[in-house]
Amino acid sequence: MSLKNYLSILLIGAVIALAACKKNKKSDDPAPPTQEESLKLDLAGVVAGKANVAMDSTFTFQVKITSKVPDKGVKITLNVVTDPGGIPLDQDAVPDATGNVINVTLKHLKEVKTYKVTVTVASLGNTANIATPLEFLITNKAG
Repeated sequence: MSLKNYLSILLIGAVIALAACKKNKKSDDPAPPTQEESLKLDLAGVVAGKANVAMDSTFTFQVKITSKVPDKGVKITLNVVTDPGGIPLDQDAVPDATGNVINVTLKHLKEVKTYKVTVTVASLGNTANIATPLEFLITNKAG
């Protein structure tokens, strides 16, 4: 074989080796989700699954996280609808939280109307970690 053939084979081998090294160093796999304790919560100031009474157009209750709070915190989502009827009642967004106790204030409750409130808590660090939603009824008795 000529020197030219040896150099071609050597060059092809070097290119293959470099390509193999680059593939080993590059990782297309996303990072696995953060391992967290499953979220569990309780409500304070209301009884889940029961009728509760507000004496004004606003009402404050607490979401108590009874499991370990994720490092990045949690997002609380409220769904407030008339009961019966299911007409949505807009609420202010609850700020993301890193503590075990979060105060939540419902607003714009109309007099002598009942609302079904669903509270959902999800981890900000692991989208698969969502607590079982809790529901309660609230009636504004002002008037």
